[in-house]
Amino acid sequence: MLDPLEVHCLDFPNIVLKGSELQLPFQAALKVEKFGDLILRATEPQMVLFNIYDDWLKTISSYTAFSRLILILRGLHVNVDKVKMVLRPDKTVVTQPHHVWPSLSDEQWVKVEVALKDLILADYGKKNNVNVSSLTQSEIRDIILGMEITPPSLQRQQVAEIEQQARQQSQMTATTTKSTNVHGEQIVVTTTTQYEAATFNSKTDWRVRAISATNLHLRTKHIYVSSEDISEDGLTYVFPKNILGKFITIADLRTQISGYLYGIIPADNDQVREIRCIVMVPQVGNHQGVTLPKMMPDHEFLSDMEPLGWIHTQPNELTQNGVQVLPAPDVVTHSSILSDSKAWKGQNEIIITTSFTPGSCSLTAYKVTSQGLEWGKKNRNIVGGIASAQGYSSKCYEKVQMLLSDRFQGFFMVPEGGIGWNYNFQGVKHNTSMEYSLKLDTPERFYAECHRPQHFLSFVQIEQEEENVQEADVENFLA
Repeated sequence: MLDPLEVHCLDFPNIVLKGSELQLPFQAALKVEKFGDLILRATEPQMVLFNIYDDWLKTISSYTAFSRLILILRGLHVNVDKVKMVLRPDKTVVTQPHHVWPSLSDEQWVKVEVALKDLILADYGKKNNVNVSSLTQSEIRDIILGMEITPPSLQRQQVAEIEQQARQQSQMTATTTKSTNVHGEQIVVTTTTQYEAATFNSKTDWRVRAISATNLHLRTKHIYVSSEDISEDGLTYVFPKNILGKFITIADLRTQISGYLYGIIPADNDQVREIRCIVMVPQVGNHQGVTLPKMMPDHEFLSDMEPLGWIHTQPNELTQNGVQVLPAPDVVTHSSILSDSKAWKGQNEIIITTSFTPGSCSLTAYKVTSQGLEWGKKNRNIVGGIASAQGYSSKCYEKVQMLLSDRFQGFFMVPEGGIGWNYNFQGVKHNTSMEYSLKLDTPERFYAECHRPQHFLSFVQIEQEEENVQEADVENFLA
């Protein structure tokens, strides 16, 4: 109703129209028998005009008439039968043909209004378990008009909660917290309010993901290699199953992990590349990509091999129109490695994506085309990140053939020093210009102790605090 009223009141800037929270019971007017009979008897559409105030305005003001009408309608909304009995106190009361309500004297109307008010309040008290005598006049008015009011018991409870919070804040309990910023500096903060005392829990809590990652070994039993849209002319890459299974087992379901691939060209077939080694370098990942150091792997075990590309996991398979797609960040990373490394020629290096499909793993091998390498170099440092890049298409890559083999075994190279390859829990120590040395070893799991020493140090501190509490101050010399 507000819109048409505002249109009519455009010429009257002094009039302000506001919406109301009141739920006025005008719908209850349809329960009046006179209107019901009129609708039932109607044989054709017709406009009927009724004055719902009857002739009340001859003896009372419009405010009283409105109050009386609301009482009647609210009563009809609560209990139709009782209101009909209240409106007709005896048989002598009649309704005029052109009236809606019975014709009563002013004294009779006063009694009817009191009875209707008691009826409405009794219904409210019964529904909300409230004693009617405890209601104030403003609350009674709000109930009759239809305002949403909170029961007194809830109001008291809310007041008590606010008072309790005020008491807690007045005690001013000081809390000291230690934290480490991005630069590795330790910050000690003392707070007297509870605003900074609440612990933050993200939806992707590492504890939940660590438990989920323990079942990754089950997925190694169901590995699928994509063989659609592969040209027979290119090279064929052979992947040993033992290192592939281990690479999947040490991964995380959400955060990507990556490794460089090294292998050999067999003497009897130059169209085949045998992957013999995965080098796990220090890395920090997220669900979209992995950050690797610019320094390329260097070890005597790798001197007889050539780089064959890199492999990474991803939380789900990227598809467009039902066709597997190489993610655009992978092409940018591939071209960055190619421009930073002298060992990579750009001819035989591939990208293998390991996607965690439900209950299994899906492997796809891609070769980045010359068009893709140009696109990757151009968008390497684009403003706004890879999301702002344009021109990426299926011509930037092509699928290559890959086979899994049990006939030969592969091995892993991992960083020396005991810190491990995963820097996700100690990101301040990772840097793209960092140097590292390699050793022959089996890589630790994503959530291994060496990858998150801070967690275990906090566990030890908690245990020490508990032990200190339990220790006695003075030994019992009488024992």
